[in-house]
Formats: sequence, structure tokens, C-alpha cells
Amino acid sequence: MIIFLYGSDSFRSRERVAEIKNKFLEKTGPGAVPGVVDFEEDKNAKISEKIGTGGLFSEKQLVIVKNLLNAPEAVQGEALEFFKGKKYLAGDKNTVVVFWESGVPKKSNSVFNYLLKFAKAQNFEKLAGAKLSSWVLEWLKKENPEIGISKIALEKLIFFCGGDADRLDSEIKKLGSYKEKGEISESDIELLVKAEINAKIFETIEALSSGDKKKALRLLHNQLEQDEDPFYVLNMYVYQFRNLLKIGEFYFRGDRNNNQIAKLAKIHPYVAQKGMAQLKNFTFPKLKNIYQKLAEIDLGAKTGKISNLKLALDKFVVEM
Repeated sequence: MIIFLYGSDSFRSRERVAEIKNKFLEKTGPGAVPGVVDFEEDKNAKISEKIGTGGLFSEKQLVIVKNLLNAPEAVQGEALEFFKGKKYLAGDKNTVVVFWESGVPKKSNSVFNYLLKFAKAQNFEKLAGAKLSSWVLEWLKKENPEIGISKIALEKLIFFCGGDADRLDSEIKKLGSYKEKGEISESDIELLVKAEINAKIFETIEALSSGDKKKALRLLHNQLEQDEDPFYVLNMYVYQFRNLLKIGEFYFRGDRNNNQIAKLAKIHPYVAQKGMAQLKNFTFPKLKNIYQKLAEIDLGAKTGKISNLKLALDKFVVEM
């Protein structure tokens, strides 16, 4: 059997490799030794040397091949010819070959196309929106079944981690150890999770607040062109305008102490500081109107009423 795992979410694809390896060892016992070929460590490694060397007392074999598409073209070509000569491997239940690639390979790559055709391929795309939230909840339960997390705390955790699965895994482990039982709150996230806040969101909102729609559109398009998921961009907008509403409750009453506002609004001090600067060009009713529009876009995207989220974000900026 040949399995091909790849995609922009390297964390989840690595977890799948580990899952396959653990299941293999459970079935075969300590006599079987999985073979590993990593072309990051040895650009000229030979996969053929690992096939058929599973262990003295084992009939089953697992070979994990990493980063083959980073190897020289000649090495890739040699590996491709080897597997073309052993087509029976695709249906061989006793020999499992797992190909793992970090990222999304070029569509023109011959090995990539061969694996898509003959292997059981799975593309691990970066999660966003409801799918990412569900994954975080599942991962949290796996870490500690005795704890939950509030909706606001969940959104803040994802925002602080930039939607990155590797970072989320690390922070979930930390939260799972800190909170033995009960619900993780917004204040727990503030206390334990260091924010890696995307500066682009502040720059975009600053452009919007000053009426520079041309710059705001350019920044939005730059984010999307750099493979930022549109759901993640939307979530950032929603999160920041919600924060602006929280800050606005105090700011528009005359409170200008950002540390005090951060404490009262239960937000990160840096977010409060940046938010206060952005509020100079807003009114509280306008903020509410903007947040309502974002909520409508979010609901439309989740229910399927909005099929082109990128276009909806464009329209949101233009109509601000």
C-alpha cells in the first residue's frame, strides 16, 4: 500500500504519519522496525534499500519516506522508476510505504502526479473558521477531557496563535496542564498565551479608519496572495472590530488610559493601545454598523449564502 500525505498544514500531516506508525507497531509488535528515508538529511538516499528489510521475524513492513520532492531531480527520477517497476506495492497490504511532504508540491512534478494517481493521497489544508474551532476543541479534549473552553476564549486562543496548528498544539498542552478541570476563560488565555498578533490587521484597519480604501484593498489582497485563508482574515477583522467595540465603550466616555481599558475590557494591552489610536476616526454607531456587516458576512460564509468570501471581503472594504 502506498500512502501520500502532504499540504500546508504540516502539523496535522505529521500527526497522521505518527498515527500510522503507532497502529503498525500495535499490530506487528517490537519485532518490526519501521524504515525511514529522509531526503532532508540525505539528498542521495535510496528508498530501494529500505523495501524488504522490515525485521527478522516480521512479514509486515512500514517505510516512511520524507521530503522526496526536495531531493535532486535525478534522485526523484530514480525513485519514480523504482516504484513504476513495483506497481504491486499499491495493493500490497503487508508493505506500507508512506510518503510525507511538507507543503504543497508543484503540480508539474512527475513524482507528485504519480503519487496522486497511484497512492492513497490526502491533502492537509490549513483549517480556518468553524473547522479550525472544531479541531481545537477536539485537540483540547484529547489533552484533558476534564476541561472546556468558552467561545470568546476559543476565538482569542486561535487569534493569538495566528491559526497555526503547531503553535495551537503547544498552547493547548500548556492550558491542559494549567487547568485541571472546568472551563478555560478569556483571562486564562491572556495569562498563559503569548500573542503573536498579525500586524497586517492593524495596518488594514488603520487604513480603513483614515478612509484610505485603496491602501486597505492592497493590504487585503497582499494577505490573500500570501496564502492567508480568507476565513482567517475575516476572523481577524471580526475579532479586532469586536475589540474596538469593547475599547470604544470606555474611550467614547472619555477614558484614555490604555492599561486601564485593557484590564476592564479583558484584552491584550497591545491591542488596546493600537485600538485607541484607530478609534480617533470612528464613532461608536459606525463601529456597531461595521461589526454588524462583518457578522452578516461571517454567517453567510458559514451557511453557504456567500460562496466567494474573497469577493465579499473586497466589497466590505469598498463599502466602508
